[in-house]
Amino acid sequence: MAKEPLFFKDTGEMGDVFAVAKQIIEQTRLSRDERARVSAITEERLKVLTGKVVEYDTLNAETNEYKRRIHELRVKLLRGELTGEDAKKALDALAGERDALQKKYGDLVGLLDTQMKNIDSELESIEKRELTLAAERDQYHSALHMEVKWIAEGEIKEIEGLKEILKKKRQSLVEEKSLIFIKKDELSESFSLVDDVIGKKSKRYVSVDDACAHELNFIARFDMKMCSFPVKCFSPHEGMTYTVTEWKSHYHYDAGTGVKAGGNDASVTDTRNLPLNLGSVYAIEEKDFAYFGKGRKTVVVETFSYCNTGDYAELGFDTRMVTMSALMTVLAPIIQRAEEGDYFHALGIASPTGWDDPAIAWVKGGDAGSSYVSKNVAVCLVDSASGEVYYNPNDLRILSYIDYFRPEFDRERVEKMKKILRDEFANVEYLEFEKIYEKTKEDRFIIEQAFYALERENVGKVKFADGVGLVFLR
Repeated sequence: MAKEPLFFKDTGEMGDVFAVAKQIIEQTRLSRDERARVSAITEERLKVLTGKVVEYDTLNAETNEYKRRIHELRVKLLRGELTGEDAKKALDALAGERDALQKKYGDLVGLLDTQMKNIDSELESIEKRELTLAAERDQYHSALHMEVKWIAEGEIKEIEGLKEILKKKRQSLVEEKSLIFIKKDELSESFSLVDDVIGKKSKRYVSVDDACAHELNFIARFDMKMCSFPVKCFSPHEGMTYTVTEWKSHYHYDAGTGVKAGGNDASVTDTRNLPLNLGSVYAIEEKDFAYFGKGRKTVVVETFSYCNTGDYAELGFDTRMVTMSALMTVLAPIIQRAEEGDYFHALGIASPTGWDDPAIAWVKGGDAGSSYVSKNVAVCLVDSASGEVYYNPNDLRILSYIDYFRPEFDRERVEKMKKILRDEFANVEYLEFEKIYEKTKEDRFIIEQAFYALERENVGKVKFADGVGLVFLR
């Protein structure tokens, strides 16, 4: 006859310990059954959600087609091929389609919310079982037989593993939900692209040549600063500052020559003179071991120029400031990569047409309820035409990087141009940018910088006038 395991024998005073041992083994069996149930039902629910991907792809295709028509409407309006009244009628006709698309995205958000609630419920269930098992193990920890301890601790580790899997699945749903909200915001803003043209609300006109010049100038000056050794790079994750004397990891990139307008390839034959959204990246990497092993990023310093390439391709100019939804579109994947790699990413994004007020307020952190917060990424926005830089002054992580991103102009040339403009402005009601350029032959970005510098000094206002371009008026 087989002997009963030692830890099941009742030997008087130790009988309660053996009873607990049996209870722990039973709790472990129940926990395994619960884990199997949770894993199976979660996978089944996610399969159902995955089945919606086809619908999601179809919805995105419909949205891209809608955006193409809005872009086409805006282009015709700017070219004078359409009157403001006709444009308003066209917008009214598209209102139902826009609302229907937003509702479909809203329905997808509802599905994601349901799945996240289900995961939260399952997490709560297995966490309760983990606490029960751990409490019983700890109550008689010193007296329990080693085999029982191993059984309990092994099951607790399995529970922890399942919890991590569920949390990652939940996080992927949160990220997908964020992308859907961005698409909904783009739909909400879509009419403003046409309304701003009808109401002549554009504050800036940037030609394709000026956009290319701003882009090249910004990236070149950033590279020059990053190679003026030694370079100091603060790592908030490690609480230390690196002193860099050479870069072992650096590269440039661009959006490529397949410039797109409104979702379709631009109808141009030569894209060489278009802005390409150039970027420059510098990274500090630490090896797992002193002299060998895989490199691991600890700090990344990146900047890039962001332009609405479609308008430059079709119109030869742009008047749109970068919106909050456009900013979120480019930020989302950068934040995701930094969080997955667990490194600090200092980011400077420049735009020759500037940034709209919501984007500036969000990055500056003026409203605590809607300010930018990320553990891994610190951001500043740069207006590469006016030279202004926007960031949160309370975010100590970004402060040491601002000078690397700040565009610098030849101050003496700007001051000289400001004096010329003041003298010219004393006798007229307004100054035309193109006439000043023809008269002085100064670099265009120097004149533009002088315009905006005088505006900040309340000498006048910079405006865009149809058929004239950039003007400085009282």
